[in-house]
Amino acid sequence: MTRRFYDTVSIEARDNVFVVLLDTHELKTPAKKPMHLPSEALAELVAEEWQAQSEEIEPNTMPIMRFVSTALDRVADQIADTAMAFAAYSMSDLLCYRAEHPEKLVEKQSDSWNPLLDWARARFDVSLQVTTGILPVEQPSENQARFAAAAGDDPFRLTALAHLAALLGSAILALALNEARISPREAYELAFLDDLYQMEDWGIDEEAQLRLDKIELEIATVAGYLSAL
Repeated sequence: MTRRFYDTVSIEARDNVFVVLLDTHELKTPAKKPMHLPSEALAELVAEEWQAQSEEIEPNTMPIMRFVSTALDRVADQIADTAMAFAAYSMSDLLCYRAEHPEKLVEKQSDSWNPLLDWARARFDVSLQVTTGILPVEQPSENQARFAAAAGDDPFRLTALAHLAALLGSAILALALNEARISPREAYELAFLDDLYQMEDWGIDEEAQLRLDKIELEIATVAGYLSAL
């Protein structure tokens, strides 16, 4: 870890972008690119993380800084590839794979997930096939291009969507959260419906609950990042 080398953290507006200053030094990405941020709200989130550091800087406590750095150092140069990688989750989307039993879980999945599938069909003009069990179901090939287009070409937002799709196992849930169709809590409950059902049925496993709590916090962090764009 690196020792804290600055006293003050501030934000400055420059030509329609915002920068974070550590004392008088402009914050840059790990690849030494200028960290030009699109909104004051996002700059404030980054500044808060740097201000919160104590004597030693702990990068694992700065998720917003990590998202911004990824957006500028990696995603900005790979917009199309990142969008297609995000959209690939739609081809095996969690919401399209249903349990065969027990009946209560089958009904819960149907009641919880079908409205999101209906929304996605209408919102993105796609056809989505649903199956039971774990064998893959083939989705229309044009779906991937349509979901990639829905992700857009803003590297900051695309970074969050790609992260959410991997975290939730669903491009649809990621887009729904991005458009405020669902809340961060709902995204968590929908993505981990099976886990939560099992714990409700069989009791809470402390290790599993700890893992889920960390995931829920991560979803909320990404949602906060998105809302600041």
